[in-house]
Amino acid sequence: MIRRSRIVIPALLGAAITLVLVSGCGSAAATPTAARTPAPTATATPTATASASASASVAPSGSVGPSASVSPSASADACTSDLGLPHVSVTLEDLLPLTAGGICLEKFSLALSGYMASTTGGDKALYTPWLVKFGKTSDDVNMAVASDLSQTVKFTAHAIEVPGVAAATLSSSFADVARAASWAVNTRSVAGKQVLEMIDPVSASAGGVSAGYVYAKGDVLYTIITDDPSLLTEALIKLP
Repeated sequence: MIRRSRIVIPALLGAAITLVLVSGCGSAAATPTAARTPAPTATATPTATASASASASVAPSGSVGPSASVSPSASADACTSDLGLPHVSVTLEDLLPLTAGGICLEKFSLALSGYMASTTGGDKALYTPWLVKFGKTSDDVNMAVASDLSQTVKFTAHAIEVPGVAAATLSSSFADVARAASWAVNTRSVAGKQVLEMIDPVSASAGGVSAGYVYAKGDVLYTIITDDPSLLTEALIKLP
């Protein structure tokens, strides 16, 4: 049954919306009032800038070395907070990493339509034509998000579940839609995974975080948005 309710993300999520899949040109909102603290059992990286450590730098061949060290995982309890965010699919949230660069991430999940109603530009334009290929709408699927809302590190990951659709079809069709919208799409090898690097030309021209990295497993499409190659490598090691 198609869900008719739409969850509108509160202003607290403005920072996350700014960093979602290559949507640097989207509307920005206030930064959350409470900054996320480093995970007790993980050591935060010294910096979270666009420059990466040598072991995780982007190689000329278009691959990112898989040798970046991954911070110890924090416990779910250590990274749990109650910000009143929606959790329509905890199972989907559990597929995403708890930390990035030793910083606890905030997790939430909602119908994809709720996300689309709460942001502008960027990836928002891709989802409707993508889902039409499977006879679905944004009301029919859920999205989970893991993000550092304090922006101590620039990192956001998505997981979108499309039941009954194979991984190869999810990623290839998403790439087709992105190309049709004039996004640059390139295949990259990162941490032993084949991912699609997608660049939003509007966000790139505006100087925003313009590159997102996409791959699929099972019936879930994953996207990672970060300008730090070491965080990208860490996330891909942790993801299924």
